[in-house]
Amino acid sequence: MTGDPEWSKFLETEARVHFVTFGDQRLRVIECGAGEPLLLVHGFADYAYAWHRNLKPLADAGFRAIAFDYPGCGESALPEGFRFGVDDLARVVLGMLDGLGIERAHLVGHSMGGGIGLQLALHNPDRLCRIVLVAPVCYHTYYRPFIYLFRWPPFHTLARLVTGPWMAWPTLVREYADTTLLTPQVVAQYRLAFRRPEYVRACHALLRDYWNEAFAETARHYGEISVPLYVIWGERDTAVSRRDVQRLAGDTGAELDIVPGAGHLFNQADPQAFNQIVVRFLQEVG
Repeated sequence: MTGDPEWSKFLETEARVHFVTFGDQRLRVIECGAGEPLLLVHGFADYAYAWHRNLKPLADAGFRAIAFDYPGCGESALPEGFRFGVDDLARVVLGMLDGLGIERAHLVGHSMGGGIGLQLALHNPDRLCRIVLVAPVCYHTYYRPFIYLFRWPPFHTLARLVTGPWMAWPTLVREYADTTLLTPQVVAQYRLAFRRPEYVRACHALLRDYWNEAFAETARHYGEISVPLYVIWGERDTAVSRRDVQRLAGDTGAELDIVPGAGHLFNQADPQAFNQIVVRFLQEVG
């Protein structure tokens, strides 16, 4: 099975692909461009490919655009016993920034990646300049009772057995909303990801660990965040609720941009509009 040839070409001809190692982590990092560092943090069941329609445009706008794979995702290693709590993942981001020699960066976080951005904004504001949160996972999900099943070993094992490449198409159709740019190549690239056993284990561990006590504690203190925030949410998003993003905007004072017709993967389904919004906010003066 082959994936997206345009992605492969980009990695070979335009991107800088390398690995950052620290502790027991070995993360694949994909960079493009130069200028102020801009870290792109992907969401659940995803990897650096999440930003395949954003990396080069953001680099062309003058940023050093940096995407990476969570542990176990894409081509990053999955350390034995790694926990995927939001605080654990935030520490991974900090370790990666240190490994890249980056003191401060802008951050764009999608879905669970947005939750990581909020964790860093509250506890490590000195490492961040501005943050764009795209459909951020910011409060306990409405399907939280189901999540607890992943902490029950028999269910966790069963879920891993039934998870596979077949999930790519229905998931992407739901999250794109407007499927104009949902090409067969994109679907094939995600199907490839599901063929890696570490990826499947990482996805289930994310559901098991992410909404931990550190997540709940951070959510209680969003109002203390001082880093400039901008929140983007698509009105056809079925993964993160309007109520949650409106609550987050109220708690933090962040500007909230509700995009008509957009779904959860707005950054992929309408990249031109998304990239323009991000660049405008990050280049604001003051």
